[in-house]
Amino acid sequence: MVPKNKQSIIAIAFITAICLAGDSMLYIVLPTHWKEARLTSLVQVGILLSVNRFVRLPLNPLIGFLYKKLNFRSGILLAVVLSGLTTISYGFVEDFNVWIIIRSIWGFAWSLFKLGAYLLILQLSTDMNRGNFVGTYNGLYRLGSLFGMLMGGFFADLFGMNVISMVLGISAFISLPIIFKYIPKTIQTHESVGKPSLLTNLSRSLNRRLITILGTAFLLTMFLDGMLTATLSHIIEVKFTDKINLLGIITGAASLAGVIQALRWGIAPFIVMKIGNMMDYAKQKNMMLSFFLACAFFLLCLIPLNIPLFFLLPILFIHLLVASILTTIMDAIVTDYSSKVSNKIFIMTAFTIIIDLGAALGPIMGYSLEQKMGLTNVFWMAAMTCLFLTVMWFLPRNNHSNQNALKQHL
Repeated sequence: MVPKNKQSIIAIAFITAICLAGDSMLYIVLPTHWKEARLTSLVQVGILLSVNRFVRLPLNPLIGFLYKKLNFRSGILLAVVLSGLTTISYGFVEDFNVWIIIRSIWGFAWSLFKLGAYLLILQLSTDMNRGNFVGTYNGLYRLGSLFGMLMGGFFADLFGMNVISMVLGISAFISLPIIFKYIPKTIQTHESVGKPSLLTNLSRSLNRRLITILGTAFLLTMFLDGMLTATLSHIIEVKFTDKINLLGIITGAASLAGVIQALRWGIAPFIVMKIGNMMDYAKQKNMMLSFFLACAFFLLCLIPLNIPLFFLLPILFIHLLVASILTTIMDAIVTDYSSKVSNKIFIMTAFTIIIDLGAALGPIMGYSLEQKMGLTNVFWMAAMTCLFLTVMWFLPRNNHSNQNALKQHL
């Protein structure tokens, strides 16, 4: 029998997953159905897939304040209602400015979910099960991405954005009874919960090692998470048109991209858990990072080439898995670094802001640069970035040893 405390964690994870499905659907559907959404260019697509991430950056203090003024259950209820309404509206909005407002509201709702889950885990967990609760939440809520990308691509190609937006939006409201049954009405909040002052710690925290970690996380999130995820269906459409004959079956680019992303979110959790275990025992974590950065470089070099669809789809799928692996490795590296310094909260807060910023810039960078230099050159640029990072992370171990030797000598 599942303990009562863990039932609440599972419940908020499933609620988050249901509400996340609508957002994940857009990453597959919008790049190929942008005209149906009354947009005028792919640059607007990039903006809409990014704006919800941008509004999250300054929201932590506001969300923390709201959870002190509202009871906890009301905060989650507000998040569900906002996510349901915004998802339904995706199929009916005809003005770009309204799109911006709706996506910003979703970003606010997502911040309510994330900080709410964080507060709930702190309230219900102990030192003996906190990691288990965090892992349970992170593993389950990503099922929303799996469902949204897979079903969103198929239904949008078959019935259009109106239908899938309505279905996913109504599904969010169906989760309301779960809130009243499993989510506690109130939890304890502390003054320390919220966003710490970055400027206070900035001068004494930044060093070459931390700058390298944050810079790498930013570039990888921007190119491999934000840009690749947002342009996946567009890549397939540009290379093979929107109607593709796959083994005698006519399918759309959004459907194929949805299948690839669904497979990713279905398989990646098992792979990244293995990678996480390997990182625990690895003596040179930077060598593992360099290896998978080299894999990303190689795969990015293949994408612009004229490759048959039968080979391109596995390449894109493997690339997405490598992106998930790199995310896990960077998480392990920054956690290892922060465990050795006193201002752990500042380090992890800075890391979170950096990856949110990278994920926000990714879609805009991808579609904007495509207009200026073409999709092929965009991926060549991303490949060169990964090559640079590969070399940079391959060398610091020796440089670090030399610096230690120099310090001992001095």
